Amino acid sequence: MPPWFAKLAGTLGCALMLLTGPAGAAGAADPATLTIVSGPQERSWTRQELLKDRRLVSVTVDDDNLKRRLTFKAIPLAALLHGLPVAADATATTAASDGYISHLPVRLLIADGADTPRAWLAVENPAAPWPKLKGQDIGPFRLIWTVPKGHAHNKISESSEINESLWTYSIVRIDVTVSPAERFAAIRPAADLPADSPVVRGFATFQRVCFSCHSMNRMGDATLGPDLNVPNSAVEYLGDEKLSALIRDPQSLRWWPGSRMSSIDQRTLSDADLKDLLAYLHHMAGRKAP
Repeated sequence: MPPWFAKLAGTLGCALMLLTGPAGAAGAADPATLTIVSGPQERSWTRQELLKDRRLVSVTVDDDNLKRRLTFKAIPLAALLHGLPVAADATATTAASDGYISHLPVRLLIADGADTPRAWLAVENPAAPWPKLKGQDIGPFRLIWTVPKGHAHNKISESSEINESLWTYSIVRIDVTVSPAERFAAIRPAADLPADSPVVRGFATFQRVCFSCHSMNRMGDATLGPDLNVPNSAVEYLGDEKLSALIRDPQSLRWWPGSRMSSIDQRTLSDADLKDLLAYLHHMAGRKAP
């Protein structure tokens, strides 16, 4: 286990204790804290510090998670990252208090122009809590995005739509690291495949859509969902048709009220991307970890 991930796991455990608190601790001081780590540098802010930050402004967005127009108090994420050793080609791994892990391109997080998508850290005021998402609290820190009108759709890049998978919430920590493909060799497809092959495109889709909850060949940061390749690949025990149905609407395949997996629609995963994802999973079924 790499040292940074052991540190991340420890921080998550501490964050969970801080966020939930001991039983009967009503009235205790608000302990919510956000930590950002990049290389040897680490910064932390309490919620109260961020609520008093002079960079905090009101931001109105069409919320991709809550599906309504809302106004938040937020700080540009680029401002929080300013001064840290951050490379545009790096990845920001966000860890949530519920164990959800998201891998976001740093180039999107540091974009600060009026004509590009812009990432904001929204800060929840405990006196005016945010609406819940499927009964779950999504504060005290989350990413929201302002997107210029007429912005292109489909793939994740500076010139594309910012879809639901990037609206992460309940964030307790952000680690700026190299990409998952560089950190986890066992998730990579064969090196001799053409860059534009369905398998390689599917690998990119896997990292964007699936790797936040699932591991591959026992590699990855998340453990919310099962591994998608060992001991059996999802395409081996479900097949393409049923796995596709599960991805589009998990409850259509098996009724499970407690399932954490949400439906993944066309905006987040197009039919072409889904086809590429299946190609990657079939390919990796022949590249199982021992």
